Amino acid sequence: MRAAIYARVGNPDQVAVRHQAEVLTGQIRGMWGERTEIDIYADNGISGLRTDRPGLQKLLRNAGTYNGVFVYNMSRLSRSVPDAVGLVRQLKNQGAELYAANRNMAGITEEILKAVSDIPT
Repeated sequence: MRAAIYARVGNPDQVAVRHQAEVLTGQIRGMWGERTEIDIYADNGISGLRTDRPGLQKLLRNAGTYNGVFVYNMSRLSRSVPDAVGLVRQLKNQGAELYAANRNMAGITEEILKAVSDIPT
């Protein structure tokens, strides 16, 4: 199994990024075992309202190589609902399931995608 962690903080705080990665690493190991390969992508000091974050963009380029992408919570992925929906679609289209700390977001993200699919852009 292969997993990616995406961690983000709006201010330059390495401790917060490290904490997110530690929590998620524990979750991944508990779910998929100690042999799971884990890559960490992070952005420090960049707003969740922006999608041009270097760590996020690198993750999106590589998402198809992972069984799952893990975030501490949805606000770490995006602080914009339309952007979050687009990011979830990109991950799903590449075959990567999205997980937030202690939750499988697969069912939730399906509901979100269905709910907003009829909203004009």
